[in-house]
Amino acid sequence: MRADQSEEFGIFLAHDELREAQGEMIVDGIAALGAGGFLLASAPTGIGKTAAALAAALDASRKSPESKVVMFLTGRQSQHRIVVDTVRRINRNLDSEDAKVRLVDLIGQQGMCINEIRREHRALFSRLCADKRGSRTCKPWLADSELIRPRILQDPLHVDELVSICQGGADELPHGICPWKAARESAPFADIVVCDYNHVFVEAVRDSSLSAMGLDLEDMILVVDEAHNLPDRIRRGFERTITMKVIRDAITEIEEHKETKEEEGGALDGEESDANDSELDRLRRTEAAMRRLMRGIPQWFAEIEGGLAGSVGEDQRVSMTDFIQRVSDILSEDVEKAVEPDALVRILQTIRVEIDHADEEIEEETACMRLAILLQTCMQNHDSPAFALVHDKIAGEEHRLTTHLLDPGVVSGSLLDRCSGAIMMSGTLSPPKMYGDLLKIPLDRVSIIKEYNSHFLSERRPVLIAKDVTSRYQDRGEENTARLREHIHSVLKQTPGHVAVFAPSYALLEQILLEDEDWIVQSRRMLQERPGDSKEKMDRMVDDLHRLRREETPAILAGVLGGKLAEGVDYPGNILDAVICIGLPLPPPSSRQDALRSYYEERYGKQTAWRYAGSQPAINRLLQAMGRPIRKAADRALVVLLEKRLLQRGYKFCLPEGLHMVESVDSDRTERHAERFFRNNPDPAKHIE
Repeated sequence: MRADQSEEFGIFLAHDELREAQGEMIVDGIAALGAGGFLLASAPTGIGKTAAALAAALDASRKSPESKVVMFLTGRQSQHRIVVDTVRRINRNLDSEDAKVRLVDLIGQQGMCINEIRREHRALFSRLCADKRGSRTCKPWLADSELIRPRILQDPLHVDELVSICQGGADELPHGICPWKAARESAPFADIVVCDYNHVFVEAVRDSSLSAMGLDLEDMILVVDEAHNLPDRIRRGFERTITMKVIRDAITEIEEHKETKEEEGGALDGEESDANDSELDRLRRTEAAMRRLMRGIPQWFAEIEGGLAGSVGEDQRVSMTDFIQRVSDILSEDVEKAVEPDALVRILQTIRVEIDHADEEIEEETACMRLAILLQTCMQNHDSPAFALVHDKIAGEEHRLTTHLLDPGVVSGSLLDRCSGAIMMSGTLSPPKMYGDLLKIPLDRVSIIKEYNSHFLSERRPVLIAKDVTSRYQDRGEENTARLREHIHSVLKQTPGHVAVFAPSYALLEQILLEDEDWIVQSRRMLQERPGDSKEKMDRMVDDLHRLRREETPAILAGVLGGKLAEGVDYPGNILDAVICIGLPLPPPSSRQDALRSYYEERYGKQTAWRYAGSQPAINRLLQAMGRPIRKAADRALVVLLEKRLLQRGYKFCLPEGLHMVESVDSDRTERHAERFFRNNPDPAKHIE
């Protein structure tokens, strides 16, 4: 449809021609945001959802009687560039009398840093940056951001362009200016701020970031990209783990901090000396209290360890109330040196230690801070069913406690209620109603909850489901493994280019792909994801795929469902010809999973709880992996799902309605489908990247 056919699309359009679903999404977004409400959009790749969301959000922002800032929240840096390029197109299409859209692109401090510390380990950088800003020894940080603000707002800049401009050398900026500071201080004057979810949905980041930007939630329209990730991102913000090693390390940090204060005390007098003496007394009491914890907590572990024996997942849920009570009892054993748990938390949060530049395993949080956050989480939420404390043992030996947030809605619900409206979108926001429930979209405001169709997917991305294989544990064995390999081999034989293979676990991936490599086509290169691989390594693998295509050498890209290769990486240029997903990535049995299912049963009922806690997240991980090869409407790829359970009603119900699926009874049928697809679609899409 033509973009100028109706005023209902607004003026902030990046394209002269709109796809049908894209036009629908713009109209729905304008309707929802215009009423101060919410659009939850399950919008597949290729319909132009970024441009649609921006068109609707900018329309609502400009029409609002009070100034509104569009916060475009995304967890992927590649999406930042897409947003900036889209806004540039919007500006080119605006009439001369319409004000151009001003945009600020913001990523993490280290990614924008021009100081020499930017090359340090991430955790080390965070502490060094804070120290340099606090001591006012970072010259780029001290420079006046107003000198660069007009350029930032004149025309949308990618982060790397802003960093380049801020490098310095000119007379007015001999040492440069901190790009991160310049971006944050320009944000109040922008129409759009592109940043990470954390700036809104993580309390510590939100409190510091929004105040530094001069922004309030009430003045924001949120656009949440890849919104299917948001519940887990919120949950991870409350997940903290401690072991006895953390307590030991915390004692060492307190000792170091105390020694520093003792050295400083020798140069003080008067009131400053008295204040230092008082702090030293508190530190000595805290150290003594921590040593009591070192003796007392292992006794509590011994008392509760029996519960692990009958646990299905080799862990157990323990009472936060009981844990805090035991901590309180231990801290008060010495009446004269008793310390209340809340006082202990406050002191632990003040502990500062020197940074060891040679330590390659430096943590982003000190042991004191990690312990403080876990204790504070338990004290504040011990009577809330939305939180769980889980006890297990590492490698069967060292005891471990972990806090879990079961319900992300306890965080997001109040935040969404404060904002001026939101668009929450993803290709796998399926079903969107589930995410509305999980995130507690305010029920007293307008909500449009919709799944949009992309007609090209059925032709350009057919989905083949094998009926004779599974990853179900009870059905595994040599025959099932042999059939899985036969299906994979049949796809490899007929696919001219690169094939991605994703499994539910590294162990299953190794078993099927690597234990017997003779069956794999020998001319293919193997690019394999391993536990702990960095995002940088993943990006290099994508570069390798493009190089191998130029060399006409097909490759197998091997990873896990839910891993970086299956969810966190873009594959531009239609570089993947096929994707094979082995099995279902259902969560393994655990006390945390039991707690989650029980919580959902209480809120939604048994049938919905089973879907929300297990089957739908597993299906959505599959959908994420399936969507990796398709970035644009012209892309083509064959998708093969090696899991017969997907044809069962309980799982099939979780798949999107518009998914075009073909059943395959065996590997011969799979090979014929693959041969026909690539005969009809022999070449990848042509792209200008």
